Amino acid sequence: MKKLLFLLFLEIVAASQNISFEQIKAAASLYSHRLKLRSIDTSIEEARLGSVYSSLYPQLSLGYSGEYNQNIDKADSGTLSVGGTTINSSVQNKDSLALSLNYELYHFGTTLKQIEMSQKEIASKKLEVCNEENKLYQELLDHYAGAQKAQSEYTFKTAMHALRKKLYDYKQRLYAAGKESRVSIGDEAIRLIDLERDIERSYMSYEENLLALTKLSHIELDLKNTQLLPLNTQHEKIHIGSFEDNVQARQYQEKIAQKNAEISLNNRSQFPVISFYSNYYLYGSDPHNAYDALNDIRPNSWNMGLSIRWNLFEGFKYNSESARLHFELDRINEEYRLAKREFDAQTQISQQKIDRLSQLQKNNLLIVNESRSKIAMIKRLREQGEADAVSEVSVNLETLERELTLESELIQHAYEAEALKLQHRGVETCTLR
Repeated sequence: MKKLLFLLFLEIVAASQNISFEQIKAAASLYSHRLKLRSIDTSIEEARLGSVYSSLYPQLSLGYSGEYNQNIDKADSGTLSVGGTTINSSVQNKDSLALSLNYELYHFGTTLKQIEMSQKEIASKKLEVCNEENKLYQELLDHYAGAQKAQSEYTFKTAMHALRKKLYDYKQRLYAAGKESRVSIGDEAIRLIDLERDIERSYMSYEENLLALTKLSHIELDLKNTQLLPLNTQHEKIHIGSFEDNVQARQYQEKIAQKNAEISLNNRSQFPVISFYSNYYLYGSDPHNAYDALNDIRPNSWNMGLSIRWNLFEGFKYNSESARLHFELDRINEEYRLAKREFDAQTQISQQKIDRLSQLQKNNLLIVNESRSKIAMIKRLREQGEADAVSEVSVNLETLERELTLESELIQHAYEAEALKLQHRGVETCTLR
């Protein structure tokens, strides 16, 4: 029912085309093929664990054999035994039915270690789903912020183009009146062409990022009417935790525990295996007719006993396996230390970026406010005949450029804050599957 309501909600959102980043993330989590594949991998490991648990139970089997024996040497009769081979040459038609029970009584916890390894693999696969979700969210964030910047640039530069066109017309009139040089007219024409090129590039970038968001989120976003809402991280307190709380760290910890269990399993494989076995045999025979031999089947014998199997020498296989496993453990530990170092460095860089962008925003906001005050002042001067139209348009252009810079910094600040939040996203916040 909740899923149905969510799908209905997404349809309403898609129709309105006012999309937030949280809605994009929710849709991507629901429909992502990558996350579904990771979830299937987890289910495969859970199913495999069931087969490992089967080693804790006794193995019961039923075997039937029907045999026809043709004696070539007429002088032989009875049963012969040579080494491990039994030769029965006196009866042609024989049938047997055997019920066998085998149970591994003790192997120094080998089976329990196999179960532990499977459980750690399941935990690692679940963390992989969470890690994949974080990667998906980061990819969505890159495209979302890229689309916001492109949309903002397209809007501002379209307005600037209109002002540039007006300024170009004013300068042409001044040139006709002999008050403006031909070089100045040419420079203005080049600026117009550059703006047109920038507008086209920004629209292409917006289109590419929006198509990528459509592909990843499975929400059909209209290229002309979609409005991406601001990222809600401006006044949000971001929890900065240690690397050990991170999904990636937890995944490495599970891999290390799994590898230690594998090393322990390899050590225990050198100890003997104590097993219990029991067999119940039914036997029938007839020297002439196979059907009569089948009807002759009746209880014949049974046995039970203990067996001990100890591999004393395997061609140095244990030493090679032990060395390989310890090298693999060293590699995982080194990867863990490298990931921690990169995580801490990225956290520091992101925090410094956020601080610098915050300061830049304050400075640029003051500049934008001054520019807007300058617009009001130039309008008053125009009314009093103390300023010309060219000056007014130039001030408006200057203000738009500074507003675009401020808008880009706001988007970048929100992007860095959201990226930092994703980097420190804990396991408990991952989508349940």
